[in-house]
Amino acid sequence: MRGNAIIAVMTNELKIISREPGGLILLIILPYFIAGGMAFIASFFTRVTGGVFIRQFIGFEVLMLSMIMLMTGSRFLYEERNGGRLEPLMATPTSMYLVLFATSFVMVLVDMGAFTIASVPLVYAEYGLRGLGNMVIGLLLLFLGLMPLYGLGLLLAGLILRFNDADSIMNVVTPILTILSGATYPIYVLPQWIRLLILALPMYPTADLIYSVVSSHGLNSLFLNLVLSVIAYLLIGVVSYGELERTFRRRGL
Repeated sequence: MRGNAIIAVMTNELKIISREPGGLILLIILPYFIAGGMAFIASFFTRVTGGVFIRQFIGFEVLMLSMIMLMTGSRFLYEERNGGRLEPLMATPTSMYLVLFATSFVMVLVDMGAFTIASVPLVYAEYGLRGLGNMVIGLLLLFLGLMPLYGLGLLLAGLILRFNDADSIMNVVTPILTILSGATYPIYVLPQWIRLLILALPMYPTADLIYSVVSSHGLNSLFLNLVLSVIAYLLIGVVSYGELERTFRRRGL
């Protein structure tokens, strides 16, 4: 029964995503424009190697996919609530954790597909077949790196549903997390306390580990940061959403 519910939710989400193919194309081509623009500007001051470009490219991809993952669960709850569907959905025997996981898992698969399509030409051009083989591990790291964003998304869902204003909250959260992502610039230029914040979030370790693996340098010490962030943020997200749902069941939506 639970398996059927998960499949139904995932199928519905895939249908919704398939209605907007432009968004998928944007996920693939936008990092080329952004990383390319940054590389063009940097070329006036220093030599931009293929490895540097790929590092920037992976950073922008991870940042984009992280922001999408962060918004998936909260957007789903916000739209279901405003559409009058959230209360009946919560009344069904299917756990809302399963519904939210299925919704987010579809987005994870889409994100990983977009990342693969966008990255394969660059990785092959710079690192050859060995780099493509390493991308398998890179995709596993990306999957692992998106999991904490699911937890953070559940935490964010509580704020959005309490204040009933998704856009304003996201307009505050998105730039803060973008700055603290550390995925698109060298973090050594920042003060120590900001670097600690960056290392505590999953975006920088994910981007750095993927680049390290793809470029055949292997895993580094940031893998522990990533594993700890998965555990911590998933736990925070599950606990915060559980409290939110209990509040709604007592007081109503």
